[in-house]
Amino acid sequence: MGNLLHNVPSYLLDFILFNIIVIHIGMFLVFIYNIPVIINSEKNNRIRNIFSEILSEIILLENYENTEKIKILKKLKVQKNRRIRTIFIKVLKEYTIFLKGTEFATLTDVYKSLGLHVKDIKDLDSIFSTRVLEALDRLNRFKIVVNRTKIKKLQKHKNSEIRELANAYTLNIYDSEDIYDFFDFTTEPFTPWQQLEYFQLIINRPNYQNTDFGKWINPKYDPSVINLALDLVAYYYQNTAVDSIHKMIETRDCKLRCKMIKTLGVLNHKDSIPFLIKLYNEEKNFYCQLEIIKSLGYMGNKNKMVTDFLENLLTTEYHTNLRKAILIAITRATSSLSVVEKRIYNFELEKLVPEEQKIL
Repeated sequence: MGNLLHNVPSYLLDFILFNIIVIHIGMFLVFIYNIPVIINSEKNNRIRNIFSEILSEIILLENYENTEKIKILKKLKVQKNRRIRTIFIKVLKEYTIFLKGTEFATLTDVYKSLGLHVKDIKDLDSIFSTRVLEALDRLNRFKIVVNRTKIKKLQKHKNSEIRELANAYTLNIYDSEDIYDFFDFTTEPFTPWQQLEYFQLIINRPNYQNTDFGKWINPKYDPSVINLALDLVAYYYQNTAVDSIHKMIETRDCKLRCKMIKTLGVLNHKDSIPFLIKLYNEEKNFYCQLEIIKSLGYMGNKNKMVTDFLENLLTTEYHTNLRKAILIAITRATSSLSVVEKRIYNFELEKLVPEEQKIL
């Protein structure tokens, strides 16, 4: 072994020794660096357990006893120490996920009693997007009313997540007539998830504002905005939107055109029957033709114009799915169906187009 080392050049030995020393020093530094992390982690877990125990007691105790618990939380520096406040807020958020009613109201009182809502309102002006998002999420969760101007500013924020949450906050908190203004000034299309989120927030509002959603069925708006407006028009059966749909139905966006045709069917607007028949004769897109047949079948109950058109169409159309749709539509238009039968009818129509073909 000694002879082998003797034959190794001295510069190579120096290089190997140097690397060994560097590796050992690095391992030692990593160990030293992780000591406070381990210690802090243990401390955080202890603090977390304390907060969890206090919140559990607050939910179960009477109001006068809760006051003492609030004092304890203040002594634990929840208001002043950012690290401790962060741990407390995480625990508080976990509780809000599972609690409703009076228990949730109690947690809201705790949040406000500690003045955490004041800190969160200030954080809305932060230059850090993460801080803004976290603060706005809590204010929305606990339904804290913030100055409308401040939220409008966030609705135009450069960060898309902040814009989305600010829009959701607006629909969840305010009752003013301008809560749908973001439909007008949105700079990016609504994602399918955002459309679903906004739709659910709007239809679940306790005080429905009699808003004409048909005004957003206009080519000057993004297709995603129009799509959401169509969903809301159909949900609230706003026949006032029919003219807007008629004017825009020649859009080149086939998917949007199909949605408009379907909306006319849902609205069951009888005056649209001649319009749809004329449209069918001009329509080149198979999926739009199918949607017209479905809508006519739905809105043409005991209507001779519809039955004559469909029966005549049956003699000229040879596409299997179209013929099936026509037969079902004729059945629907010539008989009085029960609620159950209507559901079966709609289900049969949906089966005509495979899922993978529904994406236009």
